[in-house]
Amino acid sequence: MDATLSDLQERIEAADTIVIASHDRPDGDAIGSSLALGLILERLGKSVSIVNRDPVPESLAFLPGSGKIRPLKEPVSADLLIVLDAAGQDRIGKDFWDFVAAIPVTANLDHHISNTRFGDLVHVDAEAPATGQLVFELARHSGWPLDADIGENLLAAISTDTGSFRYPSTTSRTMRIAGEIFDLGVDVGRVNQLLYESFPLRRVEALQQLLQGMRLQFGGRCASVTLPLSVTRKLGLQTGDTEGVIDVIRAIDTVQVAVFFEELPDGKIRVSSRAKDARYSVGAICAVFGGGGHTLAAGARLAGPLDVAEERFLEAVGKALNSNGSA
Repeated sequence: MDATLSDLQERIEAADTIVIASHDRPDGDAIGSSLALGLILERLGKSVSIVNRDPVPESLAFLPGSGKIRPLKEPVSADLLIVLDAAGQDRIGKDFWDFVAAIPVTANLDHHISNTRFGDLVHVDAEAPATGQLVFELARHSGWPLDADIGENLLAAISTDTGSFRYPSTTSRTMRIAGEIFDLGVDVGRVNQLLYESFPLRRVEALQQLLQGMRLQFGGRCASVTLPLSVTRKLGLQTGDTEGVIDVIRAIDTVQVAVFFEELPDGKIRVSSRAKDARYSVGAICAVFGGGGHTLAAGARLAGPLDVAEERFLEAVGKALNSNGSA
């Protein structure tokens, strides 16, 4: 059922044991939202487990409480499961749902327009630029205490999903929330430095290699880069090492759509896409391939091989660009 913030507050406050989960290959919003909500609920005296199929990216390990996130390897009991920032059940992992089968109530808190609305309590706000903003609004609505550690996680969640407050999804409400987070005593300069100015050498080497192979197509309106599994292994890349690459190629002045292809160990091809103009909805393009997200930022997973998946997706991008005219 659709749930208001009051519905979520009531169910959370009634629960003693709570499991928090977010999507695989977690980004700043998934990690920041999970940790922020976990710390809030611990302050309320709840017994909280924060789980994810994949480990915390090295670039986010500085966030307060990051060591609390663990993989779920066996069945677990709790009063409530809260899933954050996941558009569909498939983003959590196949085994996960067997492990949480004994949990009677699932709450789904998310901001993706493509959310499949799974769970018993569903609060999806596609106008919010980040799930971190929804966690903040839930806490403020409920009168729950916030502190600098919680604020640091919320700042990471909102900042990373808004491109440092640059994306069109950023609203005046988002900026006011950021101001309230700053007032919690968060060292904003330190957080921004750790998020955006503290990279391992392999991350820069990956960017170098990806840009050397960049393709410009459709009159320079589409830029794409490809990461084969062999390069991932050669450079020893970890989850999160390619964050921001797509924003570099999207910044080219002629580009309307940017695409990043990554070959995964299971043979699938992970596709991340960004658009500058709503006329070229990457959310609609990704939906054709079973993915989703937002109008200007979306993803999908295609069957390999890499070159075939790349051509299939770029063909769809070309059709969208040509059918809607040049910018």
